[in-house]
Amino acid sequence: MKKIILMVLTMFVVVGCGGGGDSSTTSASDSDSGGGTATSSDGAKADVPISVDVVVPPTEVPDGDELQACVAIDAVSVTDIAGTITKWTTKSMNNPDEISNKQCIPADSSIPVDNDGYPKFIVIDLHDLTGVDIIQLISDQLVAAGEYTGMSLSVIQGTYDSLIGDTLGQPQYYSYVGDALNKQYMEVVDELSFDGLDINIDVPTTYTMTFDLRSMLQMLENAYYLKNKGLRLVDNLMAATIYGDVDPATCDSSDNAYVYLYDNDDSGYGDLGSDNPPVSTAKVIDNQYSMGYVPEGTYDVLLACNALADLPNQIDLDIDLDEDSMHNDQSVSGGQEYYKPF
Repeated sequence: MKKIILMVLTMFVVVGCGGGGDSSTTSASDSDSGGGTATSSDGAKADVPISVDVVVPPTEVPDGDELQACVAIDAVSVTDIAGTITKWTTKSMNNPDEISNKQCIPADSSIPVDNDGYPKFIVIDLHDLTGVDIIQLISDQLVAAGEYTGMSLSVIQGTYDSLIGDTLGQPQYYSYVGDALNKQYMEVVDELSFDGLDINIDVPTTYTMTFDLRSMLQMLENAYYLKNKGLRLVDNLMAATIYGDVDPATCDSSDNAYVYLYDNDDSGYGDLGSDNPPVSTAKVIDNQYSMGYVPEGTYDVLLACNALADLPNQIDLDIDLDEDSMHNDQSVSGGQEYYKPF
């Protein structure tokens, strides 16, 4: 069994009520209910609740019954500045038996369990989530106040024991792209990093992991590769929504249209495979678009009428970004919704 860690390399700070600046931390685990303890200079204890959700925005991909992107997750962890890892397995996940997407599991098999009867991992279909569909991986787990350097998911690659797979000559992978009869192995080729963490926390906090599958999944030589582009981690209190209508006369056909979101840092506007890719993209559906979980910041919002041909494994495609109608220098704040029509 091969295990890949999806590591967050940037730094965030956890500050607990009553915690001091010279705190020391100890690791947390499932055996102690996920609660780490921090001791401040005056001897006071300080714990901070943390929750982790998973969501992907609506996409143009086929329904889950037609195409699946199944990912097996066995742990969520954080790492402090001293390198101590606090990890929560399925024992700390919310209803792990109910979270797993049944169509990702062979009909004649099941997720293996540990010695305590807990499933060794959960499996979710990223194609089957929507912008309002959130899977809570962990909820209100305590972490010690202090300085942390990363948050990560642990994704398992392996195969089920399955007679169906043996009969078809098709391995039944834990993590794959395809359908019930044709499962392509999902190869994680990058260290998948969550960017944008630099957060002070003094209240119970929920982080949401968002997946832009259009940027993350690449088909190369009959194999799917999962890359770090399009993967974000957002503090829910610091997240905004950008949405709008698109005039039907703006594009010859809205079937190929996307809205692209770029950082307003004068680095330019590139396609998905360039050195200056968009922060996020949203498919225009029924002349409307919506981008959820946008981190606080300043952005440029552009419409691309022919963006369906934009692929992350191809560079310098002639994508028609409509700079004449763009919304530039747009500041967004957490908890707010911003209407940006085209």
